[in-house]
Amino acid sequence: MQSMIPEYATIRPKTPCERARDDVINGLIEAFIPTCDAAGQYTPEQCSGSKDATIRPKTPCERARDDVINGLIEAFIPTCDAAGQYTPEQCSGSKGQCWCVNSSGRKIPGTETRPGTARINCATKYGTIRPKTPCEGARDAATHGLIGAFIPTCDAAGQYTPEQCSGSKGQCWCVNSSGRKIPGTETRPGTARINCSTKCK
Repeated sequence: MQSMIPEYATIRPKTPCERARDDVINGLIEAFIPTCDAAGQYTPEQCSGSKDATIRPKTPCERARDDVINGLIEAFIPTCDAAGQYTPEQCSGSKGQCWCVNSSGRKIPGTETRPGTARINCATKYGTIRPKTPCEGARDAATHGLIGAFIPTCDAAGQYTPEQCSGSKGQCWCVNSSGRKIPGTETRPGTARINCSTKCK
């Protein structure tokens, strides 16, 4: 199988859970195998199989991940879920790019996103592009517009953050969910800030 390893990425060291799991997966039957989540942390619930249980072989995702962790520096490390399957979205930490993959870890053409662009919902069968929110549209328009123009701040879901600030003027104010300024909430540089999380409800 052809490797999908970009040239630049950083290796995340194995977590204690992953090290404990990999130590056991070296062949002991009836040994307790810890369960790690996609980030490599212990899952809240741990279970011991029956005395007759055998060790689950590593999945293709786990083997690919372990091959990289034990090998190349700055190589792409695939993300596996708690069951060892490829997560629908894979990302390169060094390049900031993300893409959707199928169940065998192959990239779905046309799903790659670059930093600052709209993310793709990889949970759907083929990956669908989430349309830009009003905040993202206003932010992108301002980014490509006049120098010194106000650029709105959007949260991870693309919604307006409760507090907006003008970098050029140093002023901040609260906004409602549609991005409209709430009267009486503007603060000037050097003055006390307003808690916009309570004002915008």
